[in-house]
Formats: sequence, C-alpha cells, structure tokens
Amino acid sequence: MKNANTVRSMLGGPALILLIGALVPLLLTSGFHLRLVSIICIYTILCTGFNLLYGYAGQISMGQQGFFALGAYGFTLLMATAGWSFSAALPAALVICAVVALLIGIPLLRLRSHYLAMATLCFGLVFAGVASRWIEFTGGTAGMMVPSLKFAGHIVSRTELYYALLLLMVLVLLLQNFIVSTHMGRALMSLRGDETAAQSLGVNVTAWKLRIFVLSAVLAGLAGIASALVSRQVNPSFSEFPILVSILTIAVVGGLGTRYGALLGACVVVIAPQGLTAFGESETVIYGVCLLLFLMFMPHGLSGLFPTLFRRLRRKAVAPAIGAAQAGEAKP
Repeated sequence: MKNANTVRSMLGGPALILLIGALVPLLLTSGFHLRLVSIICIYTILCTGFNLLYGYAGQISMGQQGFFALGAYGFTLLMATAGWSFSAALPAALVICAVVALLIGIPLLRLRSHYLAMATLCFGLVFAGVASRWIEFTGGTAGMMVPSLKFAGHIVSRTELYYALLLLMVLVLLLQNFIVSTHMGRALMSLRGDETAAQSLGVNVTAWKLRIFVLSAVLAGLAGIASALVSRQVNPSFSEFPILVSILTIAVVGGLGTRYGALLGACVVVIAPQGLTAFGESETVIYGVCLLLFLMFMPHGLSGLFPTLFRRLRRKAVAPAIGAAQAGEAKP
C-alpha cells in the first residue's frame, strides 16, 4: 500500500500537468501567448534544478544563470559553427555543463552558506564577461542566431516545440519526484539539516553535494538550450543578473523544497508582469510590493498555501461533527 501511494504521488501530478498543458494551445489566441507558456516550461526546468540543490539539499548556488548560458552557447556553437546535428549537439552541450560543474564543484563545494553563494556568483559573472568580450567566438553583445530545428526535412513549428518542451518539463518533474521519494531525497534533506549529523549517519556528504550540483547544472543547461530554441538566438543576457533574479523570485513565490513550487512560481513570474503593464511606471513598484507580501505572509510560497487552506477547510468540516458527538455524550 505504501509503495502504491508513493507511485501515485510521483505520477499523479505530472500526469495532470501533461493533460492540462496539452490543452493549453487550443485555448490560446496568439503566438505571443504560446511563447509565454513555453517560457513557463523553460523556467520550471531551470528552477527544478535549483529547487533540488537549494530547496532539498540546502546548497545555495548563485551561478545557475552561468550554466543556463553555457548550455545555450554550447548547443548553438556545436550546431551553427561546428555543423553538428541536433541529436548530437544536445547531449554534447549537456555533457559540457556536467564537466564544468564537476570541475568547479570539487573545490567550491567545500564552502558553505554565503561563501558558496558568492563563489558560484563569481562563476556566473565570469561567464557573462567572457560571452560579452570574446566576440570572435560568441558574437559578443550581439550574440548568435540559433538554426531552426529540422526533422526529416520538416521545420519544427512553434506549437510542436511547445509540446516538446511540455513533455521535457514533465519528465524533469518526474525525475524530481523520483529523487525526493527515494533514499536519494532523504540523503539530500539530511544535508540541508546538518551535514555533520548526516556524515555520522553514513551519508557521503561530499559525493551527494557534488552529484546534486552537477544535476542542477545539467538541468540549467537544458533550460538554456530550450530558451535558445524558443528565442532563436543566444546572447550574454542569458548569463546576466536578471536570470538569477527570476530564479530566486520563482523560488520565493512557488516555495522551496516543494514538488511543484517551480511550476507555480514560474506561472506567476511569467504571467504577472503582463497584467502589471497596465500600471505603467508603477509596474516595478507594485511587483516589488507583491514579492514583499509573499515573503511576509506566505514564507512557504504558493505550494505551502494550498495545504494550509486544505487543513483549515477540513477542520471547519470536522468541527460540527465533533461538537455534535460531544453534545451527545454530555446528555444523561
């Protein structure tokens, strides 16, 4: 019974998301809206890796935007410059992200808390500088154009690309659910609690920190490749500070250490600015105030809000029955 419940919790949510996502293009009225939901898929993939790294393992990395750009640039260079096919360039770019994460993770993961955050932030800043100034290789601030995807001579349309991103996002969520539901998730959460205690319980702290750091880098690179395909270009903005701000905002709004916080946060962060444009110059102020309210009144994000509401509704539903039973017992 326990195993059946675990399987249902792993598969139920992603299956529902896949069903709803498959119907979304039928309800949209323009290509702009299709682009927005594609960006939601991209940010969900990007922030799922950050959620595993920081939300579950407690390892704060401020350099995810560097791997986001690394995946996009690696993929584009292999396809546009080296002439590789999509099926070869995609895994090769992800391997590049994994190798770089491994190389910098071995020394950096000896650090903790804000020291690790600052060290990983430096990686993102260095990559942004290299992408801007190495004009012969990266195209500088102008960036590079990404070739259209073709399969058997057929150019992949925007709608077909969205469905591919939707499926990819669901697979990433399934991977997260699998990790969280097994001994791997318990090992990661022990790191978040106390690394010394985890070590004493037999958890290989160094190995698990490195594994989850590499996995989060690969997912960030995968999101970068997806973003390059949607925007049809890659430029230094992929590794700049606004991407990091988006990651942190999604984490706050959606809820760290939750299974679907990345998706909920991505929906809000992508859609909310479209509604706030009506306020003109006050848009940024209103957006900032809303984030502040999230931090003050919903510290666990939207993912923490729904269970709280469910518990309150259940208490209200059960209270009359308990009161009636107590009244019955009080009668002689």
